[in-house]
Amino acid sequence: MLHRIHADYHQATFSRSACAWLFIDDVPIERWLNDHLEYPGLDMNALSLIWLLDEEEDALAQRRFAPAEDGSSTLVPLLVCSDDMDFDCFVLMTEQVIDGDTLHWRRFGLSVSSGLEVGISTRWDAENRPVSFSLAQFRGALEDFYRLMKAGVAE
Repeated sequence: MLHRIHADYHQATFSRSACAWLFIDDVPIERWLNDHLEYPGLDMNALSLIWLLDEEEDALAQRRFAPAEDGSSTLVPLLVCSDDMDFDCFVLMTEQVIDGDTLHWRRFGLSVSSGLEVGISTRWDAENRPVSFSLAQFRGALEDFYRLMKAGVAE
């Protein structure tokens, strides 16, 4: 089953205003992942593609989110602690695998490595709960996300 992914503006629980965000099946990503993974309080975390305080960490998140070539596997930092906005606290990781026209988030876990080594050591969940998207739709969602980021806050 393929899930839908798109970008739009969203005001997260911890935020004072709406900003560019990703949605899965029309639900903000942090809420969707909270329900899908059953992690308590996961919905209080932030999308790693926004507001990271360290420019190198921000660039790393963008590089890892971008789909790589067919047959590849990339460790992607999805959510970070909204209080710290860096890779030194809580970081929810996924293994992103490209298989033809499909992008899979094969497994999820918590990074036990930090900074620019985020995800190198990850405590993976014993229970795999994969999520799959159309690769074209995922790429489109990222393009829309960056366009919305550049445009600024929702009016």
